[in-house]
Amino acid sequence: MIKLFDKPSKELSVNPDDQKATEINLIQGKRPYMRAFHFSWLSFNIAFTGWFAIAPLLPYIKEYLKLTPEQAEDGNIVNVASAVFFRFLVGPLCDRFGPKRVMALLLILGSIPVGLSALVRTPVGLIVVRFFIGILGATFVPCQFWTTQMFGKNIVGSANAIVGGWGNMGAGITTIFLALIAAGFNSAGLSSSLSWRVSLVIPAVLCFTVGLCDYFFTDDCPQGDWLKRDLSPKQTAEIHIANNEKKPNTDDANKVVTDTDSEKNVPAPTVPKRDLKTFLLALKDPNVILLMIMYSCCFGVELAVDGALTLFFYEHKKFNLSKKDAGLIASLFGLMNLFSRATGGFLSDFANEKMGIRGRLLVQFIIFFLEGLFLFIFPYTLNSLAEAIVILILFSYFTQAGCGTSFGIVPFVNPELMGVISGLVGGGGSIGGAVFAAVFKKFPASSTPFTILGIVVMVVSFTSFLLKIEGRRLLEFRKK
Repeated sequence: MIKLFDKPSKELSVNPDDQKATEINLIQGKRPYMRAFHFSWLSFNIAFTGWFAIAPLLPYIKEYLKLTPEQAEDGNIVNVASAVFFRFLVGPLCDRFGPKRVMALLLILGSIPVGLSALVRTPVGLIVVRFFIGILGATFVPCQFWTTQMFGKNIVGSANAIVGGWGNMGAGITTIFLALIAAGFNSAGLSSSLSWRVSLVIPAVLCFTVGLCDYFFTDDCPQGDWLKRDLSPKQTAEIHIANNEKKPNTDDANKVVTDTDSEKNVPAPTVPKRDLKTFLLALKDPNVILLMIMYSCCFGVELAVDGALTLFFYEHKKFNLSKKDAGLIASLFGLMNLFSRATGGFLSDFANEKMGIRGRLLVQFIIFFLEGLFLFIFPYTLNSLAEAIVILILFSYFTQAGCGTSFGIVPFVNPELMGVISGLVGGGGSIGGAVFAAVFKKFPASSTPFTILGIVVMVVSFTSFLLKIEGRRLLEFRKK
């Protein structure tokens, strides 16, 4: 259950078996559940301000560095492709050290190349710094891992989709605000060169600050610290009280403290080792490979389009848009994440309630097929800016909803390898982003990439019928 306007002080319902929350209260920020929920999406959102900071500033940067269209696209490809390596690496790190530490580390490290990008003076320097900025793209893995640790099976699809969607919305926010900020600095008297350089300092500071907050003010899991996640429910209750700075005032609460005090010498659980064998074990599962391919066709499409859309609208001759207006229209694509990815998760959870895991698979197929269809239609609307914007919004919705339905399935593949699988599937998205960005490079300032992407996504949508989750497929043929 998702509560929008419930009392912030009201405790969430919790499953006594695994201590995970079975509901979401969006206006609550208490530890551990909703604090982790809000910091997971906020961290991913802020990561996007650094990861995609350069894309909306490309009209300024391209002019100053005299970038060719190929060099501009090379930067986009490198920025997305480098996230593949970092995402694969981060999955096992989440399994071993917990999501909050990994999230904090990624944001703090990622803030460094974002800040240094303001000093770039050559096309090669821009490409190099964009490679290291790609570390921020790995924040998606702890974002999804975090909420999977906090919320139960009945609501995990919605939780993952909301935090992923609100995080992805950072791409749209970055596109619109950095374009406006650079234009504002330029109007205030700064040169075009200095305007984009000063603008890049803002996301660097934001990433560093939120990374520190992740480490000091959040919890990894219901039990608090990652190394204490196997504690008993009574021990967990005491941690909840301590984290929220409340003293127990009932006999039961006092009993919790007393019982826990007697268990202080319980040794911490051992942390399972994650190595190459774990990766290979996960990759042996056909479901993991299929979900990597599918995620490449939703999040990968999103990454490629986010990187190309501003220049596409700016350089389209029939539209004749200014740099600022091109950025504003392109921002619609990312801003749809306010609700699009979340509704994918809602639909996945709802279908699961009605049909079980087969419901999740059915929603996956429908969303992906419609995404491909509207991508394919988009080039036929480019004679009218209004029509192009409408279809842009439609394929944006289904692209991002597909991300939500995909991670509505991921937690059920193999819960014991959740971090590794999240990293692999997330890495699949980055691989798709790099491949599709190369398509945009091959056809600069052309609508052809949208046609190609549309066909690919419609074909891939049928792989939903090959997924076998918890022993069930979308279509099952029983022997007589």
